[in-house]
Amino acid sequence: MKILAIDIGAGTQDILLFDSEKNIENCTSLVLSTPSRILAKKISKVDGDLYLYGDTIGGGSITRAISNHLKKGYRIVMDASSAYSIRNDLDEVMAMGIEVGEKPSSGHFHELEVREIDLELLGHFLTQYGEEFRFDVIAIAVQDHGVAPKTISDRVFRFQQMEAMLRQDKRPESFHFAEDSVPDYFLRMKSALKAVKRTFEQPALVMDTAFSAILGCMDHEKEPFLVVNVGNGHTIAALLINGMIEGLYEHHTHRLTPEKLEKHLRLFCRGELSGGEVFEDDGHGVITLTPYYGDIMARVTGPNRDLFQKTSLNFSYAAPGGNTMMTGPLGLVKAALYRFQNRENKRH
Repeated sequence: MKILAIDIGAGTQDILLFDSEKNIENCTSLVLSTPSRILAKKISKVDGDLYLYGDTIGGGSITRAISNHLKKGYRIVMDASSAYSIRNDLDEVMAMGIEVGEKPSSGHFHELEVREIDLELLGHFLTQYGEEFRFDVIAIAVQDHGVAPKTISDRVFRFQQMEAMLRQDKRPESFHFAEDSVPDYFLRMKSALKAVKRTFEQPALVMDTAFSAILGCMDHEKEPFLVVNVGNGHTIAALLINGMIEGLYEHHTHRLTPEKLEKHLRLFCRGELSGGEVFEDDGHGVITLTPYYGDIMARVTGPNRDLFQKTSLNFSYAAPGGNTMMTGPLGLVKAALYRFQNRENKRH
């Protein structure tokens, strides 16, 4: 099978052209700046009113760029789809001073397209290096909080959906959605798949970056261990026992010191950390289905993984295929093989 895997984080987008007939070290991989940062730079260079349109993407960098643009006294108008990149509630978007709607018929507005996945551009680049841009499956990972009801915190809502998936199926390979099964409240995931389908007709799947990283760090261990992804925005940990996820913990990385991280992870493994405590500390939540009380090894990934250096936890850095940046894409590959390989075998 040939699989195009794209894992889009807050800092980088990590891309793998997986070919099952090649050693993983011989498969082409790329690490590029994340699309939201590229768009943010474009916004910062505009002098004047601005109209943004297109997809729903990760909004961290562009939210800050838009805020700075508004402070300069310029108008910003966004169509509804792109505006959801800023907040999952359009009332909150408009409260920031952003206008939501079509491009105004009067006045001069610079136009910028909000786009997270550009397969035509990627294909043009890679074909210049001899790659055949044809795949059996395209797999995308993005972080999506989901559109929470107004009465529920988006942090609580996100963790509720993760917990529901965990209680339904503890196999880490199952934490993904095929193109026809993404819940309506995951706007960014649905937008990502829509962007893929503008160019390709092949099967596609999408998953959260938290779970693509967890799956990419796994091998075939039977001994209990932790997988921890210390990302730019979020830190997520999974307790793995016999290849099953028996617990999940998610917090905001900027809220964690080495001391707090170690304390939380030890309590998490033993089932002694409450979701309320994590939430009150500006985190998301925690659940431990099967506690583990022994010493445990952590496999660590993510751009802020050096946070572990100042803990007393036993850990190693994950480098699947010899590349620390490919945990997310390789997790996507494993999910795609899990879902589609049998179908391909029957076809041939």
